[in-house]
Amino acid sequence: MTEYLSIVINFPLFGVLITVAAFYLGQRLYARSNRHPVLQPVVIGMAAVISTVLMLRVPYESYYESSYLLHAMLGPATVALAIPLFQHARRIRDLLLPIICTVLVGGAFTVGVALLILWMLDANLSTMLSMPTKSITTPIAMIVTEQLGGIPALSAMFVLLTGAVGAMIGIPLMNRMGIKDDGVKGFTMGLTSHALGTARALEESAECGAFSALAMSMTGVMTAVLIPIIAAWLL
Repeated sequence: MTEYLSIVINFPLFGVLITVAAFYLGQRLYARSNRHPVLQPVVIGMAAVISTVLMLRVPYESYYESSYLLHAMLGPATVALAIPLFQHARRIRDLLLPIICTVLVGGAFTVGVALLILWMLDANLSTMLSMPTKSITTPIAMIVTEQLGGIPALSAMFVLLTGAVGAMIGIPLMNRMGIKDDGVKGFTMGLTSHALGTARALEESAECGAFSALAMSMTGVMTAVLIPIIAAWLL
């Protein structure tokens, strides 16, 4: 049994297989639950992959190397987000000024509230410096956090939690608030919940996904440029 397990683990595409299988499991559970917000496919898939890797005691480096095909597809998948953006370019141009203002104000507000909560909890400086990047994608967040003097691994955890919670409760919460405009829903998801929120927004409609992708991109750029400048001024 151990020999067979070793063969499976050392299979060059082991990471790809368990990742795809985990996401498929998440999709099935999501569909069977009538799209229950807690059972988001990305969140379930992520939990399944982590559980499998831990139970089989597979080193993270081995899993990462064996899922190289998925890493190679991240670039084209990100570029593909430009398709819904192009399809809704006219409305985006019409709303350009409100969009820019929303990114600046909304981004600053989310960071400010997060830092205020940590300050009230008497968190140390390293933890506080790891929080401001919580609403952008992991690669950018870890780089910016390292520049600030924070803890990149902790920043990645904040990003993961923010995206997972946003993907689960964002759309249902806005529906309860009576927000019906897909552009508003999408932009809110991208602004607060980055890639996981965008994946959820794409389930709603192409317009929702387009505005979410736009907000995610703009928030990432704004955070990467402005937060180090503000931190240098304050610290």
